Amino acid sequence: MTQALKRSISLALLLAAPLLVGAAPAQAPISPPGSAPSAVPPAETVTPPVVVVPFIQPFDLDATRRMSVQVMIGGKGPYSFLVDTGAERTVIARELAERLGLVEGAKLRLATIGSSTTVPSYRIAALQMSDLHLAGVDAPAFFGRHIGAAGLIGVDMLEERRILIDFRKESMQILETRRRAPSLIKDDDAIVVTARNSAGRLILSDARLGGKRIDVIVDTGAQTSVGNLAMQKLVADRRANRYPFVATELGAVTGETVPAMRTTIKRIVINGMDINDLNVSFADSQAFRALGLNERPALLLGMDSLSLFDRVEIDFPNKRVVFDLPDGASRETRQRLAANFAVRGS
Repeated sequence: MTQALKRSISLALLLAAPLLVGAAPAQAPISPPGSAPSAVPPAETVTPPVVVVPFIQPFDLDATRRMSVQVMIGGKGPYSFLVDTGAERTVIARELAERLGLVEGAKLRLATIGSSTTVPSYRIAALQMSDLHLAGVDAPAFFGRHIGAAGLIGVDMLEERRILIDFRKESMQILETRRRAPSLIKDDDAIVVTARNSAGRLILSDARLGGKRIDVIVDTGAQTSVGNLAMQKLVADRRANRYPFVATELGAVTGETVPAMRTTIKRIVINGMDINDLNVSFADSQAFRALGLNERPALLLGMDSLSLFDRVEIDFPNKRVVFDLPDGASRETRQRLAANFAVRGS
């Protein structure tokens, strides 16, 4: 694996507030100057076509190698926002909101990886990423030094779209999509995993540890994978897992430090795909309780695992995640390669 694949992403932010309305659809194309306008039949006789409008943005890597995209706020910017499929709400840094003179809104009670906390919100009249718009959002605000960026793009902006992350090219493609749209990844060795939707997040439908079903959330905002206490108990009860638990700490977006236990899980199977020697931290997180995922073993699958693959497609409307195996890998050898990549990437 190249050094470019070994990236560090801020810990997951899980927000329990209600979802917002998705972004406005892309505008119709404008005819070039001097060209005659196209003839359009009466509206009542035409079925509007499904328009798929892509845009491609490289993600910048700052000093801590976190994934971000450039965002305009009210025509000002650009500002670097992290993309976080584990965050329910788009978030803005408090310092940036105050500098832009945004109007402060209601106080919001949110659940993070640490605890429940009350934070201010700010009204963002227009937020834009190339051709992708999100208008009229009340964004929770945290201090930028704790976010590590100017803000976070959450699933309220992504839930009607799909994301393609290409770790080889260090680029991100976000697409308007439709129900039953085919995958963007055409590789025969790609692994397609169906999911269910919970509060806007995709939970992989067939994930198991030692034959027992677990809930797995794909979380592009998590530097490392994080499990709940039920998951920790399941791992501890397995005699085959010989790796010790060690005390560690997780940093929450609120700035608080969360005590945790860390170990390496020998093998997790997701729709027949093995992920071996996965480093996982376990914490008594309010975020899992807010999602209703505290009773059954649950895992936030972070960038330490996602970056093992060449590409990952996260398709929210079609409730699926597609994993593109690394070049040279195949379905027959994926278990061995996953183990080797996991060791090198840890």
